[in-house]
Amino acid sequence: MIIPPDRLLRVAAAYHLILGLVFAVFPGDTLHSLALDPPRYWALWYAACSMPLLVAAMLLLAVRRRALRPGLLAAVVLWNLVALTLGVFFVIWTDLPRVLLGPPAAAGLWAWLLWGLYSPES
Repeated sequence: MIIPPDRLLRVAAAYHLILGLVFAVFPGDTLHSLALDPPRYWALWYAACSMPLLVAAMLLLAVRRRALRPGLLAAVVLWNLVALTLGVFFVIWTDLPRVLLGPPAAAGLWAWLLWGLYSPES
């Protein structure tokens, strides 16, 4: 059974919303569970946490306004590809725990999945 596009967009929005909220609301617990030191600049931490929240808002807007859907999905796919690239680069470059490759991998999978909804070729 194929998932309807609106449902897939809502699931993607829920994922990004939960991801952003967990990192924004529970930074100490998140860092402690990953055995990482607190960041030197908290503004950068919260800037990074705000991006999944922004993506969730864009995906919910794409559900409500079909005319804006192609542009919003293109922006979300591009953001997820940037998150994949930067995430993998910084985890490898700074020798962070390999478990932190999970969110960049998920970003790449979301980009691939949402590209199927946007794809101008189809």
